[in-house]
Amino acid sequence: MPDLNRRQQQAVEHIDSPLLVLAGAGSGKTRVITNKIAYLIQQCGHKAHTIASVTFTNKAAREMKERVAQIIPKSQTRGLRVST
Repeated sequence: MPDLNRRQQQAVEHIDSPLLVLAGAGSGKTRVITNKIAYLIQQCGHKAHTIASVTFTNKAAREMKERVAQIIPKSQTRGLRVST
């Protein structure tokens, strides 16, 4: 996954237990979340409709869904729930 540092990559690939990511503004949290969603779909075999992501605004939810669709084929994102 391009443009991710080592710690971000670890967060994306962590699947064995819950993971809390604490980071400041502009640190790449949205990039980590969108890449994590893509990783779960493409590498772990999860279907998009089994994934839910929650954010604080409708605008952020739309943007996050668009970013995921830029990483993986849009057909693989059908049913993905990103909301407030």
